[in-house]
Amino acid sequence: MKLSRLVAAISEPPHPQAQNPILPSSFLRFVLLSGGWHQAAVCALSVAVFLLNTAPIETQRRIIDTAVHAGSIGAILTLVMLQIALGLAKLAMNVYRAWLGECATRDLRLVVTHRLECMSEDGSDLTNGTGLAMILAKADDIGAFAGSSFSLPVVEIGFLASIFVYLAFLDLRMMGISLLILAPQFVFVPLMQRAINRRVAQRTRLLRRFGDEILSPSRAEASARRLDEVFAVDIGVFEIKFTLNFLMNLTYSLGSLLVLGIGCVLAVRGQTEIATVVTFLSATTKIVDPWNDIVDWARGLAMTTVKYDLIVGGLGMGPTS
Repeated sequence: MKLSRLVAAISEPPHPQAQNPILPSSFLRFVLLSGGWHQAAVCALSVAVFLLNTAPIETQRRIIDTAVHAGSIGAILTLVMLQIALGLAKLAMNVYRAWLGECATRDLRLVVTHRLECMSEDGSDLTNGTGLAMILAKADDIGAFAGSSFSLPVVEIGFLASIFVYLAFLDLRMMGISLLILAPQFVFVPLMQRAINRRVAQRTRLLRRFGDEILSPSRAEASARRLDEVFAVDIGVFEIKFTLNFLMNLTYSLGSLLVLGIGCVLAVRGQTEIATVVTFLSATTKIVDPWNDIVDWARGLAMTTVKYDLIVGGLGMGPTS
């Protein structure tokens, strides 16, 4: 009986905001209050995921290395078990993230609904379609991001760090070559991402003005011009985003050729093994997805923060004590 109560207490969805009519002024604080200790738990699970995701790289190297001599059934079985364990850990992490996201979405809807009910008594304009859009549209996006806001960078940054530490242990020279792949992106990615974030914030402000103007017949002409401004901002975002993707893909391609070319030269000279070259080439391809996920996460954080600030500001909610 006590065990069942313990399990029920652990699995109880966090809802510190459900009874609180005021949202925190900071989105990150909202994530912490909404998720509670579950955010720490899913981050711990994320650590296990990136460690399991790194282990197959060394196992593959050993398979290639031993296959040249006599082969290794044990190494292959180890790789299979690691892949199964990794799949199960990812499944648990994704379900946990989704559950936290739904908890955050529910809490946000409860608070906004409570606030709109109070404002309806005062005859506020926000109790019409604008308030409904806040609940149905923005709450889903904010809640979905809140579920993985901490665990996603833990997984991706931890995986990248573990790869480079492993490569440094394997061959420091080749690790330096692999690091050159990301070096140019440390310069142009933040610059272009900030440009995208500025345009996203500008687009949001324009749409808010459009929403205010379209309700007034005397300002219909101004609202039409506002849509042209939104269109221009959207095109600018697409241009920067696609250019960023092109530069990132170009960097990856040139980096892979660099690793392969220098690695083969070192292998011919007897300064490294062919299995090591294959391992570095495999690791080079593995850093693409996590780095792209980190860039997407940074973009999502900026956009979600803007949406959350709109709800807090639109409802006139001050910071919590």
